[in-house]
Amino acid sequence: MLEPPLTAYALKPTPLTQPFWDAARERRLVVQHCRTCSKKFFRPEIACPHCRARDWEWVESTGKGTLYSFAVMHRAPSPAFKAPFIFAAIEMDEGWVLFSNLIGLEIEEAEIGMEVEVCFHAVSDELTVPLFRPARR
Repeated sequence: MLEPPLTAYALKPTPLTQPFWDAARERRLVVQHCRTCSKKFFRPEIACPHCRARDWEWVESTGKGTLYSFAVMHRAPSPAFKAPFIFAAIEMDEGWVLFSNLIGLEIEEAEIGMEVEVCFHAVSDELTVPLFRPARR
């Protein structure tokens, strides 16, 4: 059964990303929402990538989505990770995409189109990361 791959990480949030990391530490998943075009977007940006407006806010996500694509990583990109792990593209129910890791299943159980939900892994007192697992039915 795959466990969280991240064992340690020296992350320095920026003023732009700090609200995302603060929410994750509180076990909440947030995303930027443009007040001009009403679209959600992630990765954190100063301006909406859809309409270029700077009028946006952080809003809470349901944390539910679908596995859009994935790759099994057999070699860790740094000593902070342990392999193997699943690098996943999650299409969130609200219409935005987040890259994360898929845990809580055997590698061969990962299937494009499967329903997933967010869970959180505290890497340290300062850093909690959102991960995804198969949705409970």
